[in-house]
Amino acid sequence: MDRVFKLSILSFLVLLLSGCIGCYNPTGCNRDTSPYFYTKQITQVKGVTVPVGTKLVYKSQKSKQKNEQTAPLKEEHITGIKLPKDSAMLWGGMPTNHLLQFTNSEMQGFTAYRAQEAPTVYSNQFLKLWKECDSDLDISIKNKNDWSFNPANMKIIGCGINYQERASYNTNNPSQDKVDIFLIKINQALQKLPQQKEYPVIHYAEN
Repeated sequence: MDRVFKLSILSFLVLLLSGCIGCYNPTGCNRDTSPYFYTKQITQVKGVTVPVGTKLVYKSQKSKQKNEQTAPLKEEHITGIKLPKDSAMLWGGMPTNHLLQFTNSEMQGFTAYRAQEAPTVYSNQFLKLWKECDSDLDISIKNKNDWSFNPANMKIIGCGINYQERASYNTNNPSQDKVDIFLIKINQALQKLPQQKEYPVIHYAEN
């Protein structure tokens, strides 16, 4: 009996230690079960036209809404648009392969992720400034259902971790004045551009 008790304690400790050290993911160990759907045809969502095979990720509205879906869910619940591997759309002239809604519910907007391996022509001041910050754009929007390249609906509030709009957490940043000037310039360049109507898809090979 004593031997059985000791084995039970040992088994419990092994399970406990496994739970403590078995996960090395700094963002958490729970697998993301958000519902998603792969488009079966060219589709327009959030004002953007996306190709076949684009992954649409949604905020779950029901306990059983998890993982891959057999049909698209409501567009208003989309939290991410991810193009197929080695594909990008020209969003504002920049090859972009992922649009991701801000996780902070108090902020209305999304991040536009550049396809860094895709060839790019920096044909205007907006694109040159985007290249200068060399990262992904954080964009606040007035209409939460419009993720199109629509300057009237947009304001650039950040580009990567080094270019962020002035806030209480970064007032001591010695480079913040430079960042403020950059954000003014890129927003001025943005407002000189027209609303985009079509979103050509390009294909590229990652190195």
